[in-house]
Amino acid sequence: MRKILRVGTRTSPLALAQVREIAQTLKTVTPDVELEIVSMDTVGDKDKKTPISEMEGTDFFTREIDRALLTNQIDLAVHSAKDLADQVPEGIVIAAITRSVDPYDVLVSKDHLKLRDLPKGARVGTSSERRKNQLRAYRPDLKLVDIRGTMGERLDKLFSEDLDAIVIAGAGLIRLGLGRRITERIGSNILKPHPLQGSLAVAVRAGDEELKTLFGKLDGKKTSVCVDKPSMQKRILVTGTSAKRFQSMGQIRHIPMIEIKPARSFKVLDAAILRIEEYDGVLFTSRHAVLYFLDRLKKKMKSIEALRFKMIVAIGKTTAEVLENFGLNAKCMPEEETAESLAKLLRDFPVKGKRFLIPRSDLARDLLVDELRKRGAHVEPVTVYRNICPKIKKQDLGRIDEIVFTSPSTVNNFLKIHQDIPARIKVWAIGPVTQAQLKTFNVPSEILKNVR
Repeated sequence: MRKILRVGTRTSPLALAQVREIAQTLKTVTPDVELEIVSMDTVGDKDKKTPISEMEGTDFFTREIDRALLTNQIDLAVHSAKDLADQVPEGIVIAAITRSVDPYDVLVSKDHLKLRDLPKGARVGTSSERRKNQLRAYRPDLKLVDIRGTMGERLDKLFSEDLDAIVIAGAGLIRLGLGRRITERIGSNILKPHPLQGSLAVAVRAGDEELKTLFGKLDGKKTSVCVDKPSMQKRILVTGTSAKRFQSMGQIRHIPMIEIKPARSFKVLDAAILRIEEYDGVLFTSRHAVLYFLDRLKKKMKSIEALRFKMIVAIGKTTAEVLENFGLNAKCMPEEETAESLAKLLRDFPVKGKRFLIPRSDLARDLLVDELRKRGAHVEPVTVYRNICPKIKKQDLGRIDEIVFTSPSTVNNFLKIHQDIPARIKVWAIGPVTQAQLKTFNVPSEILKNVR
């Protein structure tokens, strides 16, 4: 076996990346074989004016390389499989067609808008008649612009030709480590990709049985080991202090928009703890209220048993679960995680003359306190923790599909930093109060349900 094989390829960064990909995989088959790259410009590289639509199915991007192979200037050639001519020249055979690393067309947009969200009459660049016809069927209003060049040149034209977006093969961006530029992988129901998109072709001379056998081992094999391929999962930005309960939604990016700090003083809380026996019930409005309260209870040398036979109330399943971890069961918990729902639920309990302690945040509303007092209860609200706006820089929302807001504070802090939310991003509110806060900023949202 020859130790060094000359491989013909185009000069573009993508073509060279494809050869390196084949060389890397070849090492797993025959470690002793090296590939020496012989790069050359084809007529397709030199002619930047002729529309691709006029050259599809021809040897526009392979002619010079085929000629070099037939004249023994190279031993093999590596092509993008979809660049192959409909009729491979006599004397050349395709030894391998690799499995696609990604068959989809993708959208790269200037403002990170998805295809359906592009403004009416948006200018979209593409080099393929196939793509143009299907795009026209999906969005007849789009202004389709012919673009040519390497992957990098086409990406640059997004700005140099004032385009709103370009449609391009996802595999090319992935192979160049540019998968982060992908705004959207376009479904095959909108753009049916070329059947060979994302695959590589290895061409050898028809009589070279040795190389046909060698590279035949790569046929149907996925050659790319690139890890830059974008996830099919939705990319979810979670703004609360914990993202655990949202893991099932997709690929989570956790950027807390509130920071929890202890109360500046525990003087009032300590006084309440010293006379904990006087209270008939304790109302917990969050898991943080539970944790700070029980921590202070312990430091004041009071046993958790002091709460065992009191009426324990929790807003929400997360708060109830934290209580359970300490062996405390909430006797009253509304299905909807709001103070309004809890106040309504408490109407079924006799509270007149009862004493309630409510450990809470410095930003808590007085709805529960007012409702209980109206019904004759003695209520003592006490601050056990503070909600602080964290020092966070403005985030790049270009790769975010959805945002989850877990409280009015996360809404306020997020929009204080970001000012607005792109219309293409789906916004979730953890409950109606958070949704109402989003509405004050004219941000449409839906209430997130059944997430644990």
